[in-house]
Amino acid sequence: MGSIQKKVITSILQYSTVDIRFLKANLTQLSKFSSEIIIPICTHFFNGQLEDTGKLEESYGIIKSFPTAKIILFEWEDIGKAPRYYHNLSRKIGTNAASNEWLLFVDTDEILSDEFIPWFESIKDTGSSYWFTCYWYFREAVNQATHLEGAGLLTKRSMCTWDLDSQQERQQLFDKLPNFINGDHTRIISATGKPLMHHYSWVRTKEEMLGKVRSWGHASDKDWEALIEEEFSRNFNGTDFVHGYQYINVNNIFNL
Repeated sequence: MGSIQKKVITSILQYSTVDIRFLKANLTQLSKFSSEIIIPICTHFFNGQLEDTGKLEESYGIIKSFPTAKIILFEWEDIGKAPRYYHNLSRKIGTNAASNEWLLFVDTDEILSDEFIPWFESIKDTGSSYWFTCYWYFREAVNQATHLEGAGLLTKRSMCTWDLDSQQERQQLFDKLPNFINGDHTRIISATGKPLMHHYSWVRTKEEMLGKVRSWGHASDKDWEALIEEEFSRNFNGTDFVHGYQYINVNNIFNL
């Protein structure tokens, strides 16, 4: 699959070192269609814990191997803000640094397939904002949920006015989106009828999962650590403790 003939997308990658296992694969995909990849990185996790300096150095080495990728390091402000504030701050920083009108916002565990390229060519002159239908995975990259979700956001710069204290960091855009997956809205799929996005949010070892739930914005929603301990006390049983989805076995397409 070839690259977009004229690259007109700035990809803005939400990154912390809890997602280092996905970094190279995601940058490989983004590089196929992005004229620039902007990676705002905070000095701390969004719960205020200091970032892992060793993993940051490893991350910088990976990022520097992609010529279109640019790191913007920003400081933790320690002003009593919820994690969503820093999610939005990261996106605002990326928006301000972007050179293109089309902006793609993705978390590092959200990876687009090659089929994104012909899909984007088909809509780039007509659309304004898209939230992608995605496959969802748990524990291993071969465990794919039968239920589809939504992840990632492609939008025009003119749609982006970031409210740093928004209760839901992307809700301010969702109200304007012409196409997204919830309810009866249009699913964003490829010409072959497949989702374009793969979301590996919970594809992690026990230690990686614990690191995720200790540093993210939903830390108080459940007793995540107890759920993780129970999950890894046994083999995968065909469902998950997050949503209760059912799973099929698929290929590990990005070798995660």
